[in-house]
Amino acid sequence: MDIRTAVAEDKPEVNVVRLSGRLDATTSQTAQPVILEALETSAAGIILHMASLDFISSSGLRILFILIKNAAADGKQIAIVGIPPSIYKIFKIAALEKFFRFFENESDAIRELWP
Repeated sequence: MDIRTAVAEDKPEVNVVRLSGRLDATTSQTAQPVILEALETSAAGIILHMASLDFISSSGLRILFILIKNAAADGKQIAIVGIPPSIYKIFKIAALEKFFRFFENESDAIRELWP
């Protein structure tokens, strides 16, 4: 798993987290603190860029449940961009698609959630 964080170019109060590879039991212990810190250090929320994510397990979904809870408590938004169809299918099975907003790219997410 490769995970990278950065500040959004058009919106400095939003952090972008790029995930690639597999988010599973082996990688979630490393990924969780990075993702949660990205949310904590943002003023408005985060964008999860998943275009290069190959697989997500129940351990990865658990991180997203925690992320949803923390974002709601802090009044922040979460956007998911570039999600592959196979990963989106897992979101639907887990009923997570109801809690996230999905966008084709970062610009659309910023324009819609953080105008």
